[in-house]
Amino acid sequence: MRNKFLLLLVVSILAIHGGICFAQQGEWEKGGPKYLYLKPKKLPARHDVYDEEMKCIDCHKYDGVDAYTSATITLKKTRKGRMPREEIEKAIIEALKGKGDHREIFVLGTSFNNRPLATVIEFVLDPKTFTFYAASENQTEKLFQVASNQNVSMAYLKQREDHQYFRDPLGVQVVGKAKLLKGSDPEFMEALDIYLPTLPVPQTTEMKEMAKKKQQMTEMVKKTKIITKVTPERIVILKGGFHKNGYHRRQIWEPEKK
Repeated sequence: MRNKFLLLLVVSILAIHGGICFAQQGEWEKGGPKYLYLKPKKLPARHDVYDEEMKCIDCHKYDGVDAYTSATITLKKTRKGRMPREEIEKAIIEALKGKGDHREIFVLGTSFNNRPLATVIEFVLDPKTFTFYAASENQTEKLFQVASNQNVSMAYLKQREDHQYFRDPLGVQVVGKAKLLKGSDPEFMEALDIYLPTLPVPQTTEMKEMAKKKQQMTEMVKKTKIITKVTPERIVILKGGFHKNGYHRRQIWEPEKK
């Protein structure tokens, strides 16, 4: 009798805890808190183009992946308003070319034990492969986070002197996997061949002389730097000018499936 009672007690406890877990999971299966949602009413004047047969709910709902990100969902679901892939790639390269060397300042998002970190860092874009490279000093916080969790995000925003960022915005968001390359790694030299030519011209006489000797510069970087390679899984570019040509203000790029 006692064993049956204990068994019943254990089952009850598991059911209670299981019910709590299921309730929490069920909340997110339905899309999370209601206050996160929009209630589509009259179509805003600045609304992007969309397929005529689509309804508001086709985009404005939780899809189980991005939580509530209607802009991204729209890009994936509509045919109308999409730019050709070649034009999207051209726009991304144009936005991130810096002074012509495809080097720009980004905010890099990393995390460790579910604690996020945002770091300002320069990345170089390889326009042929759409891979990003950055060199960092050893033993920096972001490198330890990347070593623990390869999932990263990056954001670029073109600065404006008039601060009218919503008038004609230009920004790029990147989600992908990061890999740390040491000087002894085979990929390190490939990355360095892309990264090194974009370095600013050294100001000191000693560094100017060293810059003329690529081998010395290479050895110095190999000993003191770690290169972070980011392979994008998705790039979203926001540009106000797209809308003038009948396209969505946001365009999405994903690597072609092999």
